[in-house]
Amino acid sequence: MTTVKVLVDAVGQYNAGDIVTDAPDGLVDIAKKKIRNAATGQLLAEIVDGNGAVDGSPSERELQLQAELEQSKAREAELLEQIDILQSDGELKELKASAKELKIPGYTKMSIEELKQAISAAGGAADGK
Repeated sequence: MTTVKVLVDAVGQYNAGDIVTDAPDGLVDIAKKKIRNAATGQLLAEIVDGNGAVDGSPSERELQLQAELEQSKAREAELLEQIDILQSDGELKELKASAKELKIPGYTKMSIEELKQAISAAGGAADGK
């Protein structure tokens, strides 16, 4: 008894995601020969044992999704870094504006922490407001 997972729609009478237990010989041959869709190149079916592939290796789709996930995580980290930079730039601008109003000398070359200390020492609020 061979179990086959159909990976694309319209493979015989089966659709993508169908798990066919005791699969007919034609479907088993498609899976064994790793036949692909002529137009898209996508694998039509694979032989499975329970819920996973017989050889235990991830399917092409799983590998593709893993790669996409890694790319998404990298992009997310990059975007979070950009958000942090933009937020700190906004905070720095606010602090510099407050320092300018308080006429603190050298405020243009100070870091955020230095500006907070200088503003606080000059009688402004520590958050620069």
